Amino acid sequence: MRFLEVSGKPARFVHFYPAVVVVIGVSGAGRDNFMPAVWHGGLSFDPPLFGVGVSPKRFSYELLREAAAFSVSFHPFEQAALIQRLGSVSGRDLDKVSAFGLEVVRGRALEVPLLGGFYAAYELEKGSELQTGDHTLFVGRLRGLWEEEEAFAAGALDPARAASLLYYGRYRYGRPEPEVLDLEER
Repeated sequence: MRFLEVSGKPARFVHFYPAVVVVIGVSGAGRDNFMPAVWHGGLSFDPPLFGVGVSPKRFSYELLREAAAFSVSFHPFEQAALIQRLGSVSGRDLDKVSAFGLEVVRGRALEVPLLGGFYAAYELEKGSELQTGDHTLFVGRLRGLWEEEEAFAAGALDPARAASLLYYGRYRYGRPEPEVLDLEER
């Protein structure tokens, strides 16, 4: 075990991985755009708030700044190659929907695009933006919720029915084991 004192940008800052990959969907500049992200999370249950961290270097950042709403979708491990491809090309340079033949699902509660093939997705009304170092945290209020019913039949996500796409850093992906340890006290 070694200790490293940090005074600036560390050589590695990925110890919180694996993280579930989400895909942010946003419309602007006359088209839909999708961007994978691993810096995200639930922020509040009441009201239901979800946040995504996006770098100002990203095309999606520009679109999110102007948009009133965005989506976040959760995808299975089987879509790893597609998700990696989405993150490897900027929407500034390429219309990803046309170039990759993406299935786009239209939001029902809000005017947002969702990348098809998800097992769960959120339609989020954009709220606050918080500058957090080299990323901005975009906070959205949940206005629409999509769930693959079989994946949540037990009341929580069943990894045997929807193997979440996990990111380990450096273009490495995985999935959770289907075994679940239920520690609920009865």
